[in-house]
Amino acid sequence: MKRSLFRAGVLLTSTLLVVLSACSTAPPDQRPRIELPQELRLPQRQFAALFERRVGRIAVLDEQGNIAITDQTGREWLMLTQDAGQLTSSGERIVYGLPVWSPDGQRVAFVRQTIRQTDNFSVIVRPRSVTIKPSAEAAVLEANGASVPLTREITFDAPEQVIIQHLTPEKLIGSYAIYIADAHGRRPTREVFYSQQEQPLFFDWSRDGARIALLTRDARGRARLRLLEPRDGKPALSVFEGRFAAWDWHPSTRQLVARLDDFSGRSVLALIDENGKLTRLAQYEQPMALLAPAFSPDGQFLLITEREGDKHQLLLSDVSGNTRRALLRFDAQARISFAWSPKGATLAYMIQLPGEIGGALHVMDVNTGERSVLVNRDVVAFFWSPDGERIAVFSQLAPQELSPNFKGLFLLSSPPSQEGAYLLEVVDPVTRASRALFYLAPTQAFQQLVAEFDRYSRVLTPWSPDGRKLVLTLSLELGTQASGFVIETEASGSLTPRFLGVGRLAFWSQR
Repeated sequence: MKRSLFRAGVLLTSTLLVVLSACSTAPPDQRPRIELPQELRLPQRQFAALFERRVGRIAVLDEQGNIAITDQTGREWLMLTQDAGQLTSSGERIVYGLPVWSPDGQRVAFVRQTIRQTDNFSVIVRPRSVTIKPSAEAAVLEANGASVPLTREITFDAPEQVIIQHLTPEKLIGSYAIYIADAHGRRPTREVFYSQQEQPLFFDWSRDGARIALLTRDARGRARLRLLEPRDGKPALSVFEGRFAAWDWHPSTRQLVARLDDFSGRSVLALIDENGKLTRLAQYEQPMALLAPAFSPDGQFLLITEREGDKHQLLLSDVSGNTRRALLRFDAQARISFAWSPKGATLAYMIQLPGEIGGALHVMDVNTGERSVLVNRDVVAFFWSPDGERIAVFSQLAPQELSPNFKGLFLLSSPPSQEGAYLLEVVDPVTRASRALFYLAPTQAFQQLVAEFDRYSRVLTPWSPDGRKLVLTLSLELGTQASGFVIETEASGSLTPRFLGVGRLAFWSQR
């Protein structure tokens, strides 16, 4: 299994689709997929980039921490920001966070953080390993340019840089803002939220792009849910304050369903309209066993959980919270992560017990209740293709656990000593046919999303809009330094992947 990056023959050459598939002008959903045996993987040709049909665009958090836009050829990069890591005239350093596409693919929202260079934070540069434990004095940290809340113990292996922010009420450490940029660079970037105390933890767009729901947390652990109106520039509308909030937007209205946890640990299931009006549907004495409830793709039903004795139940309810059917029961200590198929009636889910890395991936026909195991490994994240025909599955796997018959590409630096490397495979949920594409070390920024991937998978996707390609980031050691690389690949594994550039995160637009 000891294969070098260069024997795999994939990265550091910018290549392209074969002319046969590139020149097709038929709509994406009408062209048959080319599924060659992986042993016959074809090279991509440089000259074909001139003719290749562009499919959506890709937002990248690059290696310097700036936000950029490119396409699947990687030939041109539009820099939305260019000052990451620089010091301002007032002595503040600028850090950018996760780019999130608007549903129409015309705008990108992202976080801009400024950190004041005072004695309020500590910087650790290129340690072998560092473990940070939460405390009242250090509530936020930044690793490799990505800001994360310090709500649990976190370990980083060989990070480039870790910043621990020592928060005290008397001293200002910086500020946070949400910016929206035109994805074509034709209009100025606009600020739609600003705070000196509250860090954005998560945000996403309503399905029509008219609203942004934003979750923030301050240094004392207070979480707030707000609604923003990007086009009108109105002040942020505060909806909820408590310990935690997670939600899902209705597919055809500006309404969202939310799990709202108060400071005593109780969960409330609520509907919130576009004006911030909150309608309580149910209350639970303990937190729900899911990260966020979810509307069905047609908007007529909800997926929620409820405690029953020593078990949790996954329930299908109507939009008023009235139970229609119990879909499954699972351990009361476990947590369920799930995602609806874009086609509607199929649900992919994973049940994870405390202390476990991941869990087996199941699929369920919600109409019949029929269930089956799709991937029986430690799955840590999965993403449906836009057409609902395939699922990109990331499993955590030690090098010695990789199958001797692995036909994908081995993208670990040699020797393959990394623990916690991921196997990426594409699985057909109907036939269970699987193609193992890569064995890779994810970037630190991608790993930070994995803990809440079911929330992020609703707004971020590695899939191209036509469901044929994937974009991903991986970490490789070149010399003594680890770098993040952005690659684009055919989901069939029929072509060699293409190197797009260096970066920490990359996601495709939905259109």
